[in-house]
Order: sequence, then structure tokens, then C-alpha cells
Amino acid sequence: MLDPTMDPMVDPTAFGYGDLNFSWGDHICAIYDDPGQQMDVVAPFMLQGIRAGQRCVWVSGPSAARRFRDTLTRSGCDVPTLEASGQLVIISDVDFYLKDGLFEPGSSIALARTLLEDGQRHGYSAMRLAGDPSWLQEGALDFDLWEDYEHQVTREIANAPMVILCQYDRRRFPGSQIVTALLTHPIVILGDNVARNPYFVPPPTDAVGPRDIF
Repeated sequence: MLDPTMDPMVDPTAFGYGDLNFSWGDHICAIYDDPGQQMDVVAPFMLQGIRAGQRCVWVSGPSAARRFRDTLTRSGCDVPTLEASGQLVIISDVDFYLKDGLFEPGSSIALARTLLEDGQRHGYSAMRLAGDPSWLQEGALDFDLWEDYEHQVTREIANAPMVILCQYDRRRFPGSQIVTALLTHPIVILGDNVARNPYFVPPPTDAVGPRDIF
């Protein structure tokens, strides 16, 4: 079993994949080509957070959630114990992104805030959140609204003790939407390459959305 208590030898801001060290408030995009590659990125990211005594939150559909639990178990985690303790939180994409069947960016961002604050009350001073937005291709969501959401996330978490990783399946999204993902994330992971994103466009300061919620 992986000991979920803080290991003082673990760098709390090491991503766990490649040699990237993030800053709290970073918003990261990982573009993957298959489920194995997705887990290759997110599993070390979460394992690093578990070892550092941080809250770790995963958001996805059922099949990706099963893969995620199985991957952590194979890595030595006692997943049921981690979930029972509240250090590991696995939330369905429907519950995180939709309210009464509708996507409301402010509600999702507020839920992220609630998860952070609840974790802090339980002794987890910082939080890592990773999400799989593949559900976007299963409905009729206006992708312009999703782009606005990604911009809001970048702006709203900038001063929070949290880092967010968004994982995009290149097989399921058209090229235009992958480009949008690149434009809205300051850090990008493409295969084995991890870098500050030269294509990132800072969010507009007059964007409509919640302000100073963290």
C-alpha cells in the first residue's frame, strides 16, 4: 500500500511526469492519443500529489474512472482507503460539469473551490485536479462556452493553492477544438514533450464570469 501521508522528501510542486515543476495556480493541457497514454500522464501526477499529502481529484466518465482506479491500484495505492479518507476524490463528469443537465461554468469553478476548501479543512493544504472533457463530444454544448470556461479557470485559479490538468483525447476532438485547448492553457503536454505553451493566449480581463472566488 502506498502511504498517503506526506513524505518530506517529495517535492510538492513536481508534476510527476518529465521534469516539469508547476506553480500553484497553473492550468495545464495534456493531449493524448489513447487511454494508455492518458494514464501515463495522469497517474504519476496524482501519485506525486498523494505522496506530498495533497488532495487529488479526478473528473471523468465511468470507463476512464475505472481505468484510473485500476492504474492507481497497480501502482501500489489502496484506492478505497484513499477515497474514504477524502484525499482522493473521484467525481463523474456529469456531476462536476452539469447542473440540472446544463453546463454552467461558474458552478463547476465553484465546485472546484468547495473541493479545495473542504480538503484544507481535512488537512490537505493544496489540491491537484485532473479532468477528461470527452463528454463534450457526447452532447450539443456550444464549444465557445467551453472556451470561455477554460479562460475563466486560468484566471480564477491563478492565486489558488491548486493545479488543474485537462486531458484531451486527440481522436475525439476536431482540430479546431484541439487548437482552442492549446490557446487556453499556459502549459502543454504533447506525448513526451512538456513545456510552457508558446501558443497560450491570456484570458481577456473583461471576460464574463465569477471573480476572485479563490
